[in-house]
Amino acid sequence: MNVRGRSFASRLAGPGALALCLLSASCKAPAPQETLLIAGSSAMKLYMAPVVDAFAAKNPRASIVCEEGGAAAGVIALKREAIDIAMISRDVTAEEDEDALRDFLVARDGVAIVVPNANPISNLTLKQLADVASGAVTSWKAVGGPDAPIALVDRPKTSELRKSFMDLVLQGEEPAHAATIAKGNDEMVAALGTNPNAIGYVSYHHAGTAGLKTLTISGVEMNRGTMLSGRYPLTRSFYLAEYMTPTPLAESFISFALSKEGQSLLVGKGLLAVY
Repeated sequence: MNVRGRSFASRLAGPGALALCLLSASCKAPAPQETLLIAGSSAMKLYMAPVVDAFAAKNPRASIVCEEGGAAAGVIALKREAIDIAMISRDVTAEEDEDALRDFLVARDGVAIVVPNANPISNLTLKQLADVASGAVTSWKAVGGPDAPIALVDRPKTSELRKSFMDLVLQGEEPAHAATIAKGNDEMVAALGTNPNAIGYVSYHHAGTAGLKTLTISGVEMNRGTMLSGRYPLTRSFYLAEYMTPTPLAESFISFALSKEGQSLLVGKGLLAVY
């Protein structure tokens, strides 16, 4: 059943409530409730959570549901008008694109690959990084460094940053070897600081931490310019998409995500604002 843009009719509790309403001129049914259904990219759902919460607080009469399920599934559901907004953590494909589909870039996500300053390596190709992350390469010597074992410092599986790292470097696959787990940025910095052979990753906003060196990837430096242009290989774009004629509530949500407040909330989750 198509629920896109539908308001839910109020229901009375029973015959007694109905009698009271008939007897009282002041008894009124509550105003219809608007519904906003958002679905798509699993990683994007995590980042969008504070935006959804803030928008819901501004629209207390609205019922807002945000679910994951994958970008492709989100686009399909959007075109079937089963949802109001699709979350897409990549560019729309040629097969998905059509005139009635409008996508709005709301943020970019970047992963900085970091090593201790003492490590002589300054660049890895994307293939070399994938081999290090997967465990196919276990010695720095194989990528032009010293004859020393590589110690990967990873994040917990619930980490939003880890989801981005795995998607961008390993196309969503899990690494084939065990790694030290750092629960947050402080633990990551500490782990790298105590092991000269370690390699890890931090968000864009934590790149440049004292004592750590951010590697270029395939010769491209990570900075705002290369991320906004998409040249930095570990950049991911996040879109909100609408289809045909969107509901006013859907348009309002996208406008809020693109507003100064919405962008600030996304930056707070470690993303790069685009407005």
